[in-house]
Formats: sequence, structure tokens, C-alpha cells
Amino acid sequence: MADPAERPAPVARLLDELGALERAYSRGHHGRWSAGRRTELVDRCLRTLFEAAAPPPGVALVALGGYGRGRLSPHSDIDLLIAHEGDRSDEVSELAEALLYPLWDAGLRIGHGVRTSEASEALAAERLDVRTAMLDGRLVAGDEGVWDESRRRVLEEVRRDPRGFAERLREDADTRSERHGSVSSLLEPDLKEGAGGLRDIQLLRWLETAVGEPLEDAALIRSAERGSVDAADEFLERVRSALHLETGRATDRIVLEQQPQVARHLGFEDEPGLPAVDGLMRAVFEHARQVEHISRSALDRYLRGTSETADVEATPVGVLRAFVHVAREHAVMPAGTLDQIDAAALPERVEWDDDVRDAFLDLLATGTEGVRALEALDRVGALVRYLPAWSAVRCRPQRDPYHRFSVDVHLLQALEGMDRLLEEPDAEPLVAEAVRVVTDPHALRLGALLHDIGKTGMGGHVPAGAAIAQETLAQMRVPEHTAALAGFLVAEHLLLSDTATRRDLDDEDFVLDEHPHRPVRRPARGAADLA
Repeated sequence: MADPAERPAPVARLLDELGALERAYSRGHHGRWSAGRRTELVDRCLRTLFEAAAPPPGVALVALGGYGRGRLSPHSDIDLLIAHEGDRSDEVSELAEALLYPLWDAGLRIGHGVRTSEASEALAAERLDVRTAMLDGRLVAGDEGVWDESRRRVLEEVRRDPRGFAERLREDADTRSERHGSVSSLLEPDLKEGAGGLRDIQLLRWLETAVGEPLEDAALIRSAERGSVDAADEFLERVRSALHLETGRATDRIVLEQQPQVARHLGFEDEPGLPAVDGLMRAVFEHARQVEHISRSALDRYLRGTSETADVEATPVGVLRAFVHVAREHAVMPAGTLDQIDAAALPERVEWDDDVRDAFLDLLATGTEGVRALEALDRVGALVRYLPAWSAVRCRPQRDPYHRFSVDVHLLQALEGMDRLLEEPDAEPLVAEAVRVVTDPHALRLGALLHDIGKTGMGGHVPAGAAIAQETLAQMRVPEHTAALAGFLVAEHLLLSDTATRRDLDDEDFVLDEHPHRPVRRPARGAADLA
């Protein structure tokens, strides 16, 4: 790193201004405005350096990626493109050195490319990250026509085949989800690349560019969803910036030891049953969940199409039947139908009757699509009106060695796994044998959905969960034998997991003998269906 006294004046001024911006706000309040201001400061420095280097004609200095969007977090890369017409290569190389070396010497993170319009087009066709970076690009200094030609070539290719571009966005989102997990449920999420993170917010922008009109006008997202995405964008930017400032480096994964400091920077305080650090992560999960569901729904509506669901009956049973219909079609709930559900003004607490119960059980029986429907109900604030106990476990972190996801996501995964076993038991002979004698699959699904419902932050989750499940099942008006078996699963789910992971169920002596730790508890009437 060069001696500070030898730095060019524009670079020295930039470092001073960035330091002043960092000190102007507490670490938890560097949101989108701060990121935009940081961009403006870098722009001014680069324009001065560009002009001082006496650039040849036909050259443009372009901001790409997050810098192009006007979003520079404290330690983000400053991605640049020097676009040129193909001649004067020696002069272009000298210009690149005059621009980049002072910035590198000052310790700034600079990414760069030097390309013609043709080269940018070819590289963007090959690499999705280059294509999206170009779509986010904007001119900083130099020949506007050169940059316009570069971007036009990339944009025309995207709009020539918007569906193909959307498919690549979805493939990339799936790859990122597999590699980085979900920001909406993992205890140590990657705020940028994880599903529901900042990259998925950018995905909506890229899809909108490809479609050529606002996503709301194309009926791909709802106005309320746009508001949710904007709120998540601001909050996640604040968390990411606080993380950068806390660690002094460009890190996007918020690990356990950093969470208490970040929670303090963002103003979270301990509450009964919810420490400040869990309050922070619960807020992260809530915002990311909106982003994850909205981005996935927008892509699905565009690529798979939506259900032709008729107008929703504005009643608790009508809303559930609408979701059952869509789940059985393996389709996506139309944005307009979700607006109707919002307008249905469900009561704060749904009074269950036989029709509501049957519709809810039908929804649970639709497998993966039913789980997606429950997520959608949760996203529009309706699930807690059917299941008030859900509010205490919604987006609640789990800090133990056995769980990687928030409580509610874990419960939905358990439901999905139970349904998979019931529908496709042949993969495991012992499971297939057990499934053949199950006479009440609804009880098993309810038991899976509610088994950790007692994790409310107050301790003793098994007895608490058994009591909550008993009350919930009574409110749902499920048959007595179903409630007995589901309640048994909730009360004994730790015994079941211990048996599944530590005992050999092919050993007849173990099955017939008492449990080695305590006598076998005989289940209530109806629990014999587990046989």
C-alpha cells in the first residue's frame, strides 16, 4: 500500500469522506441511503481520475453490479468496466493503469474489465453474472455512445428470449440455495447469496428488465409484496453494512459470535423469552422469508403460469379451499387471488367448524404443494389466524446442535417429510411395513406439524408443546382418535427420535422389551395406529 502522502488528491479525499460517512451514523444505521452516498463519493473520485488521465476518444468508464445499482456497502467491491471501440489499445491500457493503481494502492477493493461491445456481448452470453452486472451498469464518465452500444447488445439478447433468461435466473437461484442455504431459516445465513437474501431482491429487478414492464403490471407480484421487498432490502442492507463495519471486511455470512454485536448495533434488546440476538435473527428470517417467497412466486408465475382459481369465497373455509385447488393443480396462486385473500378480512382468530377442519386436513394431504401453500398463508398473515400458536414459533431461531433451521421451517419440513413417507414408503422396507397399517394419516401429519410447537423460548418445550397441541387440536375439532394419536406424537417425539437414531427396530427383543431408559408408556386410544 502506497505512502498516504503520495496518494493522488482525489483518492485521499475519497478515503477521508468514506471515513466521515462511516462515523456519521451508528453501525446499525448504514442502510440504502448510506450505500447510495458511498456510491456518489466513489463516482466523484473516479470522474476526477478519469479526466486527469486524458482518456482517448471512444472510451467509457462504467459502474457494474452493486456499484452500478448505486449500492456500495462499506467493504463491497467497486466493479468497473472500461468499454472501448477496439482501437488505441495502448492508450486504453495506460488509462486503466492510471485509474486502477491509485485505488488498489489505497486499499480499495476494485474489480475490473476492459472490453469492447462485442467482447461484452460474447461474455454475457456465456456467463449469467456478467449479463446481470451489465444490466445493472451505468455510465460514470466518458463516451456515452460506447456504453449504450455495449448495454444495448446485452439487453436485446435478454429481451429476445426473456423466458430463457428467467430459466437461467431460476437455475442460479436453485444453485445458490443448495450452496448457501436459506437466509430465512439458517442460524448463520449468507445475507447476500442465500435464498431470500439480497441477491434474490436483485433477481426481481433483473426479471423486471427482461419482462420490460413493472412486475406488478405483469401480474407477477402484488403491490403489497413490493412494499415487503423494499422493507427487506433496507433491513438486510443495514445488517450487512453493520457486519462489514464490525468485522472490517467484506463478509456476508453472519456467524454466531458476531450476532450479539450486530443485534446491539441495530437496537435489539432482551425480552422475556426472546434474547436480543434472537430478536435480530427473527427479524432477518421474517424479511428474508418475504423475499424468498416473492422471488420464487414471481419466477413460478412467469415460467409455470398461475392457477385459474375463481374468486375466493371470503370465509375461512373459502380461503383454504382456494389453496387446496391450487396445490392439487401443482400451480401457483395468482397474485390477484392473494389480493382477494387479503381483502377477505379473516377474523383475528378463526372459529373452526367441520368444513374448515376438513379443508385444512385436505391441504396438509397435498404434499410439497400443501407445504408451499402453508408458507403462502403465513406470508399473507393468515396462518396464525387459523393456528394462533404458530405466532410463537414463527421465525424463531433454534440454538442447539441438532437443528439448523428456525422452528416453523423445521415443523414444515417435518410435515413434508411425513407426507413423503406416507406417499412413497417403498424406499425403506420397515417404513413401508409401518405405513401399510396406518389407518389415520391425518394424525401423523398433524403430529409432525405440531411436534415442536412448544418451543416458545420459555423452556420445557415437550410438556409445553403437549399442552399447546392438545388445545390446538381441540380448537380444530379433529376426531378424538386423531387428536389422541397426534397428541401422543407431540408428547413422545423425543422418544421417537431417540429410537429412530439409536435403536434397531429390526431387533425383536428391543421392540418387545421395555425401553432401556424408562418403561414403555402405553399410548392413549388411537395411538395404536403407530403399530
